Amino acid sequence: MTLLLLATGATRVCAEEQLPTKLQKLTEETYRHYSSRETDQFFEAVQKLKDATEFSEYQETYYRACSYEAIYTFEFVDRKKGVGLSHAIYHHAKEYNSNVGMYFATFTLGSIRETSGNNDMAQKSFMQALELKSKYLPNESADPCYLGLCEIALRQKDYNKVQEYARKALDEPGIIPMNQITAWSYKCLVRYNLGDSLGFEEAYKERAQLIAENGGQGGLFGELINVYQAKNRKQWALALKRTDKLIHMLNKCAQRASIYEDMGDLKQALYWQKRTREVIDSVQASEGRAQMSEFDSELSLTYAENDAKEQMLAKERTMMIAGGIIAAVVIAFLAFIAIRRKKHMNNLKTVHNHLKEAYDKLEETTAAKERIESELRIAREIQKRMLPRVFPRRRDVDIYAMMTPAKEVGGDLYGYALLDDMLYFCVGDVSGKGVPAALFMAEVTRMFRTLVDGRLTPDTIATRLNHALVEDNEQGMFVTMFIGLIHLKTGHMEFCNAGHNPPLLNGEYMKVESNAPIGLWSEVKFEGEEVDDMHGKTLFVYTDGINEAENINKEQFGNARLKALLQKDWGDARQTSETIHKAVEDFVGDAEPSDDLTKMCIKLK
Repeated sequence: MTLLLLATGATRVCAEEQLPTKLQKLTEETYRHYSSRETDQFFEAVQKLKDATEFSEYQETYYRACSYEAIYTFEFVDRKKGVGLSHAIYHHAKEYNSNVGMYFATFTLGSIRETSGNNDMAQKSFMQALELKSKYLPNESADPCYLGLCEIALRQKDYNKVQEYARKALDEPGIIPMNQITAWSYKCLVRYNLGDSLGFEEAYKERAQLIAENGGQGGLFGELINVYQAKNRKQWALALKRTDKLIHMLNKCAQRASIYEDMGDLKQALYWQKRTREVIDSVQASEGRAQMSEFDSELSLTYAENDAKEQMLAKERTMMIAGGIIAAVVIAFLAFIAIRRKKHMNNLKTVHNHLKEAYDKLEETTAAKERIESELRIAREIQKRMLPRVFPRRRDVDIYAMMTPAKEVGGDLYGYALLDDMLYFCVGDVSGKGVPAALFMAEVTRMFRTLVDGRLTPDTIATRLNHALVEDNEQGMFVTMFIGLIHLKTGHMEFCNAGHNPPLLNGEYMKVESNAPIGLWSEVKFEGEEVDDMHGKTLFVYTDGINEAENINKEQFGNARLKALLQKDWGDARQTSETIHKAVEDFVGDAEPSDDLTKMCIKLK
């Protein structure tokens, strides 16, 4: 999204003389139609402005109008045509040897690349434009380039850079009000992304004051900052309503995905995430990339040619002073340099083509990686919501559980169900990691809930789970589980340990039957066991991510360390679980987590 405007000659001091009244009115009319998105009127006004200035002394105004036209066309009409118009600025500037035109061609390409999400190349273009401005347009304000760099830094989540570029834009002499509003919009977004709610409201107030003083609807950010204001205040319905006014489809899709995720509606969030990727993929189509890469290559060659021309002029002045003999030597040397330069430029073209191919592949891989990461993040949220997060508050029992996956999604699970005075519970660990384990975990969780409704014994639940999971299990996946049933009135506990770690009861490891894991063999018969009375006792069930957690020295947390911790009273079930979790995290330190961390604590009173 290009969120910047080149200022008009009527509103900014530039190298040209003050525009005549007719051109000033045409410029203001063009700017007005651009801001209000009145497409037909804009193209009519910009064509009049171009016709009036193309062969006049007002070259900055002409090229600025061309830049308006190219960026508007790319964003709102036709992307391929927009790139073509920016290319036309370059060819016009080259034909008339205009450094001013070359600046606008470079800036326009940067704006289009930034809108396309091509951050690295956009940054390169903006930096080149700043160099050209410094060299040939000292009185031209650089704030549009700095605002383009703001957008790139924001996407890269480099909030210090966003602040720096926004400050540089605001410090530029002659910055127009619209770009002041845009700079303050970036300040709002930085505060929002850093979680500084109060700072956001302060920046929003400053921005609103500028809008009130200068009119308009909030600059090229438009309604987007108002969407963020509603999100900052957690007014989700208002935020969704405001997205209807967003012009850019990419913004609309991305904001709706974010809002639905904050609301907890993960189905809608995933839908809008996919819509966002579709929009990005359409913007980054290979044809457009190739067209822009070709344009960028031509610009690079032109910069090299211009440098060569300047060096030639400097050497010619030296030859005139030095005389004929030195001139002959220098000319011969320059001829040699020219041949070497031509060879070098040919090599550059070859290298560029190779780099372009590699860049296209990298861009495709990056887009796919971002899409997968986005979907995994949604999948993780869905998985977390499959596990109970609310636990009963009763006088007779205290239960709490928690799971932290090692990767985006995990294979550990836990669950419980209260049916009258019967407490069913389970903790499980699926073989493997990542998405396959998460899918298997989801199936086990669903089936456990279904079987519990039948009020079956734990060993029967294990047996029926096993029969169901063995079918069509070509991947050979399995799950270890501890399944329990406590009769709250009597304190009697029935349980079945299916290949799982033995739990701790009052700080001592329980002696349990070594049943097989669930899902491997159909003929397995699972043996159930029992504890007569659980009153006044603490049961701690966990997965092997706890005792097998490793620190940077490859030392494991171990059974003994876990046992020693649980022989102390850490308070209620939640405090006990969180104490163990923190102890494991502190032990692991900077080491990479190797497995999911899951634990359940039950205290029968």
